[in-house]
Amino acid sequence: MRKRLFSKLMASALAFSMAAGLTGCGSSGSSAPAATTTAAQDQAAAAETTAAPVIEGTKTEGIADMSGTALNFWSDKVGSGSYNMIVAMSKVLEEDAGFQAVNVDPSYPGGMGAPYIFKENGVDLSFVNGAPAKWAMETGTLEREPTGGYAAVIGGLTQVAYINCISNKFLKDNNVSTIEEVFEKKLPLRIGCSSKGSMDAEGAYLLLEYFGVTEDELNSWGGGITNQGGDQNAEALADGQIDFYIDHTSSASSTMAQIATTCDVTFLQWGDDLVNWFVNEKGYDKITIPANSFKGQDTELVLPGSPDCLFANENLSEDVVYAITKCLSENRDALVKEYASLSGWDPATAWESQKIGGCPLHPGAEKYYREMGYIK
Repeated sequence: MRKRLFSKLMASALAFSMAAGLTGCGSSGSSAPAATTTAAQDQAAAAETTAAPVIEGTKTEGIADMSGTALNFWSDKVGSGSYNMIVAMSKVLEEDAGFQAVNVDPSYPGGMGAPYIFKENGVDLSFVNGAPAKWAMETGTLEREPTGGYAAVIGGLTQVAYINCISNKFLKDNNVSTIEEVFEKKLPLRIGCSSKGSMDAEGAYLLLEYFGVTEDELNSWGGGITNQGGDQNAEALADGQIDFYIDHTSSASSTMAQIATTCDVTFLQWGDDLVNWFVNEKGYDKITIPANSFKGQDTELVLPGSPDCLFANENLSEDVVYAITKCLSENRDALVKEYASLSGWDPATAWESQKIGGCPLHPGAEKYYREMGYIK
């Protein structure tokens, strides 16, 4: 093991890549996106002042020479949790797998539109939730045609699920205790979630789909769906403007912690049939939220979730993706030490269909998992 400190988050590399565009990736032949926006360049410049943690890594042996291979790794906005994790991964790939450069571009659209970046922008690597990656391949998302051009590398990186809570006043006034009873009785449930196209909102609309209810029907009962930010939903729940809040998030959610502290709510466990429908029909995983993650939540919750997965452009060669998979998996503990949200990542199961939304596994990743004996 050797210790290294990187105090700048690749600002100069980002600025160069965004201004000039990136060339194809070494042995992959993948094309890179054209120059990005001025806003993205400003984000890259802002990264120059962002401190990064100490990362300990181990040099990866038994891989091809990657010194002539550059990759472009798309991320969420500068300063976000996923951006910081991706920057750390990029440095591990450079330092321990010997990649020429792994340039982090904070242009990732996120949510349901994320899978389209591989074909439309020539992206090499990105975090994508497994379920929408599957939907985009099969039927398309956001009323767009199906897409492709990507394959899974590492599944189950984060432990996010549809954590949901409901006003105790609503439960008491309507003499119900489950989400199933709410829909069976056609109660006027006012749902709060984030904007359409987000994974959070998708959970709300999938609930309606499962129960065979349209948004117009929900409105006719006196309920509805309000799309707004987390802070606004927390305030709305506290003020009695919504009854139910759903968020695709983790046990570390600050918004859910705020709600648990300031609102009289119950965190709901969904029934087995509902959870299994999300898993079997929609490509989600079952995620366990430990008891006492939030005030008043004294039992564990098992809910559907679609964790972040690492996907690669299908044009990346087997050697390149094998090196990526091996390097990151062997340095998993070093990354988790700095980013606890990655603690659910288990290389031994990261290839499983349920962990990657039922998407195909890249041959380079499969080679590593078979070599390790994880795939029999």
